[in-house]
Amino acid sequence: MVARPGIEPGTQLWGVLYLHMCVVYEGKRCYHSVILLPSAAMNSSIYQRKGRPVWYVSYFCTKAIRRVHVATPWRVDDPTGRKHALRFARLKEQDAAAMRGNAKHETWNAWVPGFLSERYRRSPLTLARYMNAWDWLCVFLDKEGVLLPSTLSYNHAIRYVPWRTSQKRHCGKLISRNTAITELKLLGLVMREAIRRGFATVNACEKLGIIRDPPKEKPELKDSEIAAIRAECHKREAHLPIADQWLTTSFEIALHSLCRLSSTSIPMSCVDFEAGTLTLRVKGRKVGEPAHLTVPIHPALRPRLEALRDAGATYTCILPRMAAKEWWELRKHLGLSHTTFHSTRVTGITRLWRGGVPESIAMRLAGHRSTVVHRIYQRARTEDLAKHLAGLHFGAIAGTPQTQGARPTKPE
Repeated sequence: MVARPGIEPGTQLWGVLYLHMCVVYEGKRCYHSVILLPSAAMNSSIYQRKGRPVWYVSYFCTKAIRRVHVATPWRVDDPTGRKHALRFARLKEQDAAAMRGNAKHETWNAWVPGFLSERYRRSPLTLARYMNAWDWLCVFLDKEGVLLPSTLSYNHAIRYVPWRTSQKRHCGKLISRNTAITELKLLGLVMREAIRRGFATVNACEKLGIIRDPPKEKPELKDSEIAAIRAECHKREAHLPIADQWLTTSFEIALHSLCRLSSTSIPMSCVDFEAGTLTLRVKGRKVGEPAHLTVPIHPALRPRLEALRDAGATYTCILPRMAAKEWWELRKHLGLSHTTFHSTRVTGITRLWRGGVPESIAMRLAGHRSTVVHRIYQRARTEDLAKHLAGLHFGAIAGTPQTQGARPTKPE
């Protein structure tokens, strides 16, 4: 149990008992609060103020987590005013009692981390991404005073995107709108589960009408850009043993095997030199689908893999914790900030398409199950289109000579 600064564990503020817990998940500390409401905090009452014509009610507010004092619309000189004020106070007391009974198992952190861990236990990378998103959602929900799923409203949901996009990344850039919408989608998933468990009746995150920004198109790498990246990798890693040259190895594997950055770290046991195959991890697989994809070793890649084997490497490369960031800094140094590491996958798929490789074969090499997704990676240049213009033949254009000395033909 860990106390927040200035608050000791077990102390009562406004009649509320705060317990602060520290949960460690994959080496990361997450701080959460558990709120216990003593029965004394639920008592409500009505009273008069000197010189005021209406009844006042004192009750425990389940949103503000403290006692509040509000004026009612019922007057003191009204014979029925006291009765209406008492009824209002009892309703507020019932709300506090309901929260006291449900807070222990309905609060977000009492069940959401376990729900996500069970749902994505076969996808550790997705689980890590969603747990990080949930940490940010918890910060927002605590700020808004939304302690239970039943208290989440539409107004809370639509305020999340402006709040989240005002936050900054470690590099100083603001969080993108699409990232905030993805996290809000996770909150909608959590709310659907809350409804199934009886913790809420309405999903306030459904049909919000919030539109994503169009994603930036990842460009194809030019030959000159590939050469510049290779030269920079060689400059940085030429003095290192081949097993430590992760920049060069990850780039070449991604370029020749159409895989993502995380998939370039391959156990050497998954490299079959006799069969000439590589076994890669598949992203986003569904239940019943294979977890790995076997592709042939590209002839240009084989010498490097053999050198890694001879050096006794256990993995093709060991990616550092911030591998994507290091690649971004390398591209920025070369003036290639408009590209991404994923451009290697775009480049490979585009060149297969340009070379006339059947789509089914290219999809098999890339591990794509959908033609729609596969075609997103294809980049058609102007010269690719020019050679097909001959098919657009409609005869001579009236009034325009097509060859030297030719006269325009008259329409029949």
